[in-house]
Amino acid sequence: MTVLEVVDKLKELGGKLPLSSSDKSDIEVIYHEVFGRTFIRTSCSDCYRDAVIEMYSYLKKYGKMKEKSNYALKNGVLLQAGFGSGEMYTNDNLTDEAAERFLAGNPKGIVFFALTPSDWEERVEKRKNPVTALDETLVLELVKAFQVEGATVKIVKEAFKTYQVDGKKVTVKLLDAHIKKAQSLLEPEQEAADNGVAREMVE
Repeated sequence: MTVLEVVDKLKELGGKLPLSSSDKSDIEVIYHEVFGRTFIRTSCSDCYRDAVIEMYSYLKKYGKMKEKSNYALKNGVLLQAGFGSGEMYTNDNLTDEAAERFLAGNPKGIVFFALTPSDWEERVEKRKNPVTALDETLVLELVKAFQVEGATVKIVKEAFKTYQVDGKKVTVKLLDAHIKKAQSLLEPEQEAADNGVAREMVE
């Protein structure tokens, strides 16, 4: 259903009294379409009518269905993006990115969520430590540096600490990632060299 069709259907449902079981089923389906989460029936006799109003107000305000999120907050929770931040989230505007950014800084805040994906911890970890694209030129330069006789990680680190990637001085963390990659490329070479020495000794 398009947004306009949903709005028309909600107008029709809003004018019905009482709601039939078929109307209630429609509301549950539409609720999932609009908010991407299951409608939870409460003991309140007006919960279906409240859901119609909630959906109608949301669609009039945003003009689109909610971006589907794998996270849902508990009823009444207002999530603040960070200490002192004016960025607030409810189930209306919560996205995976916002939930995972919040949890990356506040893992204990998981108690505020009614719904989370099974791999939420892994997702949050990726947000905290995004995979950095390595600069091939720097990796090759490091490989050459390690091939110099007597080169150690400490010496190489010192030599490359002012190296620039995309016009910015390389950070310690980024340099460490490049050194690790360079060392992994050197391992097969070292193995081959060691095997060669071993063969010579046997001969």
